[in-house]
Amino acid sequence: MLLAASELFSGRARHDVEEKRIFLELAQNLLPSTSLGDRRRISALLAGHPEIPDDLLEQLASDDDDLTAYPALRYSPRLSVDLLLRTARTGPDSLRKAIANRPSLRDSVITVLCETAGASVIRILLERDDIILTQAQQSKLSCRSDIVATLGLELAGQDALNPDGLMGQFLHLPDQLKPKAIAAAEMTSLVKQAQAPATQTGRRTTASRLKLQDALVKEALHQNRSRFVDLLGQGLGLPQPTCDLLLRHDQAEGLTIALKTLGLSAAQLTTVLIRLTGDALSLERLRGMLRLYRTLSTGAAEVLVGQWILHDQGAHTASSATSKLDAQYQDGARREGQSVQRPATPEVAVKRTTGT
Repeated sequence: MLLAASELFSGRARHDVEEKRIFLELAQNLLPSTSLGDRRRISALLAGHPEIPDDLLEQLASDDDDLTAYPALRYSPRLSVDLLLRTARTGPDSLRKAIANRPSLRDSVITVLCETAGASVIRILLERDDIILTQAQQSKLSCRSDIVATLGLELAGQDALNPDGLMGQFLHLPDQLKPKAIAAAEMTSLVKQAQAPATQTGRRTTASRLKLQDALVKEALHQNRSRFVDLLGQGLGLPQPTCDLLLRHDQAEGLTIALKTLGLSAAQLTTVLIRLTGDALSLERLRGMLRLYRTLSTGAAEVLVGQWILHDQGAHTASSATSKLDAQYQDGARREGQSVQRPATPEVAVKRTTGT
């Protein structure tokens, strides 16, 4: 019945106040018990209609079924900002895509998408000519390793990766962007030396540093990766996941920079690389790492490692904040669900996955 009424309503561009009131009352009473297939058809019919009642529009956009919610989120111009923010926060990405493709977006909605959306959604934002990301939004993207790893070139092409972002995300950058990060680190190191030249003269190798260097080489010779990771973390102040990442075969540049920071010699570096990554390290690549070791200044290596530490700390803080916000949204959704009891639908609905 509701589908037939929706087809009649969508067939006319204009309706008087009484017609809209009757249709809204009918829809609010029947929509909760309408079959899944009919709800999807109704949403597709009404989402772009200029006179669909706002309350019904919000109901469709909040539907538990993604394919019902998508047309309303994508095409309707009158959805509340609160609903868009909630959906951008909780996902899934299929609905975030609907929001990212809307004709116009508030800055607050774009900011939440930058915090939570996957690479396919962020690419939509980057490709839109009418959206220019703010510095704060660019910074949020720069802090997300998953986005930088997938969209690093696109972000750099739009100057959406600042120098700190390039350096902090070095371990996740596409190969084409790593020279830019190293150049930024060299420049930062030079600026630091110019600002405080007295503190930069002569890095003395202490007995404890020599002991650490020897211990690292010893564990590499024994191929004791877990102990090597522990020592690397102690020497650099990096968390274990980052140190584990440095031992991956595709992270030879990162490991070279880390060992340069700790003062290992070229011979010691060669030993470590061969013993820990030798199976996957070609002779040409080994030569490339030794070339990086020779051309990279110790100051730049220290800057890069320092930015990795700051990035890890920022990622941990952002993750904690996101978890708190997700909990708040989920609590709000539960309270809303308790206040409005919706009858069970006769067909099995495709449930929206929260927090993805």
